[in-house]
Amino acid sequence: MNKTILFSAIILIAFISHGSFASDKPKGPQNGTLTISDLALIYHGGTQRPAWTASELAPYLYRENSGNTEWLFDGFLFLEIFDNLQKYDYDPGFGHRTAGKEQWEGLLNRYFGDQKGPDALEFLLDSLSQKGEKPVRQRQVVLSIPCPVNGFTEWGELDGKKLNFNNSDDQVKAACWFIDEALKKWNKKNYKHIQLSGFYWVHEDAVQSDEAIPFVKKYLEAKSYQLLWIPYWGAKGKGEWERLGFDFAWQQPNYFFATDIPKQQLTDACVFAKEHQMGLEMEFDERIAKPEFRARFYDYINAFNENNVWKQYPVAYYEGGGAWLQMSKSKDPKMKKMFDTLGNIIVERQTRADKTHK
Repeated sequence: MNKTILFSAIILIAFISHGSFASDKPKGPQNGTLTISDLALIYHGGTQRPAWTASELAPYLYRENSGNTEWLFDGFLFLEIFDNLQKYDYDPGFGHRTAGKEQWEGLLNRYFGDQKGPDALEFLLDSLSQKGEKPVRQRQVVLSIPCPVNGFTEWGELDGKKLNFNNSDDQVKAACWFIDEALKKWNKKNYKHIQLSGFYWVHEDAVQSDEAIPFVKKYLEAKSYQLLWIPYWGAKGKGEWERLGFDFAWQQPNYFFATDIPKQQLTDACVFAKEHQMGLEMEFDERIAKPEFRARFYDYINAFNENNVWKQYPVAYYEGGGAWLQMSKSKDPKMKKMFDTLGNIIVERQTRADKTHK
């Protein structure tokens, strides 16, 4: 079937099943332009994760410096790849059962838990606003869509029909259903201080769903939201993010994760990102307490400085699901130095972004 006709049919089904675009469409990001300078990856879905209450998210949102409030991350990506207690994968490859519709619904409930995740961000920003502290720009939220895994046939039913992910149109239907359910929950919250910027395609190799992604992008485009992606270094098609159907992509260097990876890979990632108009991902996890990984943390700082990443590129931050929180509490001078070093960079970037995007 012609892909244009197929997409029209899918959109018509979604239109009839879930209501018109106008009825459930809050205001999206300005003109489709990325307004996020520093995007924090917050793993918030698996039962093994932090609850992400206000106290846990506060070190990601701001810091106090000599009596002044300084803003840190301006974007928050709430995502999940697996629940290793319930033994479900939201992204293939982790050895658990593939999550179905029931687990996707559970993920949404985790995303929108009371006083957790986006709720906690809203609470923090409202509390600060009452004290006269308010960022120049709204903080942006991105929500991750679970992967509709090729070949999976036990996801569940929509509109009385069992979906089969051997068919790309069923993958699109499931993704669009998830988007609609997320928007219903978001709109019900009536947040004042945070804005939903877009959705994230969780699988890092887009070839897995390359037929479905352009249709999901157009579905989001009609609702004024973006589709974002962060491919790993060896991902197929990583430089073709726009052709694949994404509005923006950050490149993972993947240098941090093993001590035998050469430093040249960091430089190569910076060059590649510049050539393909991508952002970069800063990467670390709780292993930065070890000297060999602490050195790699500073390798990113230095390589991003040498390649003008800090001054010119949007940056996403993978911190292993809580390392930044641990750093903020640490009494270890080496950990505190890392927290302050990166924090200083982010504060400077935020000041620059405020002038650019306000």
